[in-house]
Amino acid sequence: MIEEVWLKNFEGYENVRVKFTEGLNLITGRNSVGKTALLDSIVYGLFGVVPGIEHRLLVAHRSNVKETEVYIRFKSLKNLSRIEVYRILEVKHGRAQTTFTKLLIDGKEVQVESLEELRKKVSYLLGVGYRTFNWIVYSRQGRLIEILEPEKKEMDTVLGISLLRELAEQIEQAKKKISRINGVDVESEYRNLVMRVIPLYEERLREVEKDIEVTLHEIEELKKEIASAESPVTPILFQKVRELEKYRNMFLEVRNTKREFLSRYGLENITSVAVEESRLREELKDTSERISELEKTLSEKISEHASISGRLKNVKQHLQQHKLLIEEGRATCPTCGQDINQLKLFQIISEEEDEVSNLEKILRELEEDLIELKKKLEEAKSYEKKTRERRERLNALIDTFRELDERENNINKLISLLEVEVSGILKSLNLDVDVKSPRLYEEISLRIPSLEMVQSKKDKLRILSEKLSSRIEVREDIVKRLEGEKAKLREIEKKANAMSLANNIKEKLDKLIEGRRESILKVLASRALDILNSMMDQRAYHSIIIDPETYSVSVHPVGLLGPIPAVRIGGGHQTLISLALRLSILSFIGFKHLIILDEPTYGVDQENLQLLLEYLTELRKYVKQAIIVTHYGYALEEADNIITVYKEGGISRVKQEL
Repeated sequence: MIEEVWLKNFEGYENVRVKFTEGLNLITGRNSVGKTALLDSIVYGLFGVVPGIEHRLLVAHRSNVKETEVYIRFKSLKNLSRIEVYRILEVKHGRAQTTFTKLLIDGKEVQVESLEELRKKVSYLLGVGYRTFNWIVYSRQGRLIEILEPEKKEMDTVLGISLLRELAEQIEQAKKKISRINGVDVESEYRNLVMRVIPLYEERLREVEKDIEVTLHEIEELKKEIASAESPVTPILFQKVRELEKYRNMFLEVRNTKREFLSRYGLENITSVAVEESRLREELKDTSERISELEKTLSEKISEHASISGRLKNVKQHLQQHKLLIEEGRATCPTCGQDINQLKLFQIISEEEDEVSNLEKILRELEEDLIELKKKLEEAKSYEKKTRERRERLNALIDTFRELDERENNINKLISLLEVEVSGILKSLNLDVDVKSPRLYEEISLRIPSLEMVQSKKDKLRILSEKLSSRIEVREDIVKRLEGEKAKLREIEKKANAMSLANNIKEKLDKLIEGRRESILKVLASRALDILNSMMDQRAYHSIIIDPETYSVSVHPVGLLGPIPAVRIGGGHQTLISLALRLSILSFIGFKHLIILDEPTYGVDQENLQLLLEYLTELRKYVKQAIIVTHYGYALEEADNIITVYKEGGISRVKQEL
């Protein structure tokens, strides 16, 4: 419990002493008179730092003022001792730092070695640490409701989860000790070895071995070239190669001749020539049979034409005679002497005229058929002639191809024999040249150097041999270094296994932390709801829910189907819920001694302001001491200790009514 604060040149104050009592301590006054500065002095006096404020801003901005003094006295609920802390903050060269501290317990000074040690002792005697004090105990203006969406790290510290975190951190520290080799991080060294050093050596080894391989190959090639250039069989080789190329050219000429013949007749290959000849033979046979049929049909048509022509002639003669009888008016036939019936005669003439007309029509059709048959016969004979001539040419082509094939086979045999000879010579000279290459002579010429080139190649061979020896030495050195790094890696892997075990333990501890957090939050939420209901004149919420992942708070209002974020409800209720949560947390951590609220009604409308202040008077039920900065003139009748702050002559001053 805070008992007294004495300030000298702190922010707007010159020299002031303020006493605090149990119950409700109300700090009131108009805006910008220094109410919040009193709260800042409490934080600085206890912990030597004010969150969010630079030290130099704590020193009064008046001429010739270079330092501020803060004295604070509180009663420790750990051992019921009276604790006094005295600090001096001095500004030098534009920078402020604490230059003097003193700690007294029951009037006896206790030596401290550093500001951090002083803070730890004060935290222990007070009952809460710096982070819990500034997050839960002391709510700065406009930040009371931050607890509805708090920082997870801060809440972990307040709820003691950080103790488990510290254990996890100890495991982490143990892992770090394991993870160091000669001051180097194991994991970093492992990654360095696996991803950089060993791959670099291996890559370098591959490069050197590749270089050795290439050098060996160059040496072997040079030896072959030198040996081939100095061999007595080299002139024979060139002679055989020239012969080989001559026969290859002859072979190509025969091939080209065959292609030209096939192209001339529109054929693809000699097989198609034979097929075409066979087809033409069958076609000639069919054409001959067709010509015979046409000649036979033509002969029959000619005979039929002659017969019909004779018959037509007879009928025309009879018709002429019968017409003459009609013209002459004879009554008897001049041939047989019989009497002639005129009516009958006219009937005969009509029948003969019809027969003449019919025979002439038949005769015309026969003449047309004869013309068509003669035309077809001529066409068939013409086609037969052309086909026979084409067949004869194809037979001649087949004979020619037989001759060309025989010539081609003979040339190919000579080529094969020469290729075997050339291949044997190339092998004896250790020349790796494809005997089938179309540029065989040129390739061999490139591989068999002149005498000057032979000497040059011998010099190069000597240089390459020296280079090979040097590269082999480099390879041996790299192999030795690589083995050393791999041995180091094996040692690191042993430590890595130990680190993996530490990681597994830490993962299990992390799960334990999450489970612990969830159970704590259920208790806090339930307790906060009870406190909220006791402070309000009505039961407005079914439940309060705290998300274990984010610590964000939701509430389930009476009359709604489900929960909503607490930041979405009215400002007055947000303040009360935030206050209930803080009181619930203080109860959970066993710190029911003090709560400090700077303008807890910040953001609340005028209509709900007085009601909220009445609710705040309920704080006496939950904490022994409450220090509240509030609007000027509000809730004075409810206070146990009224601290009125005002300004006079630009200096913040205090008037108390105990």
